[in-house]
Amino acid sequence: MMKKNPMLIGLFVTLAVVAACYLVYELALEKKDSYLITNPTDELIKIKIDDKSYSIAPQQITPVELDGGEHSLSFNYNGKQTDTIINITRFNAVINPTLADYYVFVRPYGAGRNRDSIFTSQTITIDEKIYHGNITHHNGLYIQDFYYNLDQDYPKFFLKKGEATDLSKIFSKEDFKQFYFENYE
Repeated sequence: MMKKNPMLIGLFVTLAVVAACYLVYELALEKKDSYLITNPTDELIKIKIDDKSYSIAPQQITPVELDGGEHSLSFNYNGKQTDTIINITRFNAVINPTLADYYVFVRPYGAGRNRDSIFTSQTITIDEKIYHGNITHHNGLYIQDFYYNLDQDYPKFFLKKGEATDLSKIFSKEDFKQFYFENYE
């Protein structure tokens, strides 16, 4: 019978703990960067980015792989041909060929923040209703000033102790109204 080696057992336990931590990070904590083409309409949209064509089905969001820098963009929507250049400078972006309304909401995290004064000092009106908080409206062709994309959620918890941090997320108009209702009303 072989004698148990405590150092070998310790090595295996350590490797198991490291593997478990890595899996938790990959499955739950890692934020994947994304570039999305949106189509909130009821018709098919065909769009060409550089030399690659995409068909975006009605009411769909399609992820695309893009590197930083300039990209040519070409599409026809509502009888209007658009040929332009977009410049990617961030890790998340929405390509919005229909010029639909999107809202970026900034949620404060961290200690020492007076959330009540932050929320009441800034307002925006959407469909004749006032919403409090740091909320900006976007309806341009290319939107990139946010941290969490349409296909990502705010984290359930945030691990920077004592540091004030603001995290922004982009929403479609209806998704934002639902998010606000569920979290702030």
